[in-house]
Amino acid sequence: MNDVDSEVIARNIVLLEIISTINPDDLSDVEYLWDVWYNMTLTDSHYGRLKVTLERLLDGSSSPQWRFGDRETKKKVMITWKSWLETKPWIVEDVKKSRKELLEFYCRLSGNTSLSNVTTMPSQPFYKDVSIGRWVMESDCSYLKHLDEWNQVQKTGLARDFVGAHSSRRTTEEFINPTVMRPGSGSTWHVHYGGNPIAAYVPFER
Repeated sequence: MNDVDSEVIARNIVLLEIISTINPDDLSDVEYLWDVWYNMTLTDSHYGRLKVTLERLLDGSSSPQWRFGDRETKKKVMITWKSWLETKPWIVEDVKKSRKELLEFYCRLSGNTSLSNVTTMPSQPFYKDVSIGRWVMESDCSYLKHLDEWNQVQKTGLARDFVGAHSSRRTTEEFINPTVMRPGSGSTWHVHYGGNPIAAYVPFER
C-alpha cells in the first residue's frame, strides 16, 4: 500500500478495506468495488456505501490489518478520508467538462486533432503479448476488436456495464467518485489521462 503520495495510500486502503469486507460471489458487492476502483462517477447506492466505508476507517472500526509506520502519514491519510467523506459532492457535469477539456488538449498536443476525430489515444500500449513477451501496440489486429470499448472508457471515465436486473442502475443519480479527485481541488480533474482499466484486463491472460 505504500506510496510517496499519502492520497494514493488513502485510496489503496479504501480499496483493500472494500475487498476485505465484500462477498466475491455477490454481484452487487463486486460492482461496488469496481465502481470505486475504476469509475469517475458512482451510483447513488455505491456512493452511500463508500461513505459508510470511510466512516468505518475514520472511527477505527475497520479491518485491524491496517497499521501506519508513522503518525504523520496516518494524519495525512485521515485528513484525506475526512475530506472525501465531508466535502460537498462535485457537480458531475463540471467534472465531465474538465475531463473532456484535458483530453482535447492532450489530443491537440499529441496529434493536432480534436477529440471527436480520435480513434485511440496516441502511443498508448494496449496489452502485453504473453506468448512472446513484448508490448503490442495499436497496429496489432487483436487490438482493434476492443477499440470501441477502449475509446468509450477513455472519453467518459466509465467502465460500467450493468446488465439484466441491474440495468436500472443506469438511470439512478450519479456522484463524482471522491477517491479519484484531489481533496480541495474543486472540480479539477487530476486522474492521469492515460489511465484506462481495460489496459489491465485485455486480454484476460495478463
